[in-house]
Amino acid sequence: MAIVKVSNGMKGRGNLNTYTQASAANTAQTCSTDGGQVEKLLWVAVKYSAAPTQTGVTITLNSATASNYDTLLVTGTANVQSTVYLADPNIILRKGDTLDVVAPAAGGVITSAVSIFTEAL
Repeated sequence: MAIVKVSNGMKGRGNLNTYTQASAANTAQTCSTDGGQVEKLLWVAVKYSAAPTQTGVTITLNSATASNYDTLLVTGTANVQSTVYLADPNIILRKGDTLDVVAPAAGGVITSAVSIFTEAL
């Protein structure tokens, strides 16, 4: 379960980054941005391989300032196969900030796949 970061340049814009990770069967996972640059959060998608039994995906902004500035942005609905979070256009990840997406274990042979989409500024 390694996080894969892919960057693609677009003319007239910053690089669009995608952080992806897939879990093993019935295994919780956390997929995070790397905190290495200033990025604008675009959206997050979590897809389970089948109807899961889980408590809901969480998306948290972890501040580089200190843990007391960490902010839970959203908790997804429990037992949903697909969770999509469309970010407020003003969410900027400073250098050192990370976004953590936690996909709970879902039971049986069910796996999860997380994708985080950002734009480098």
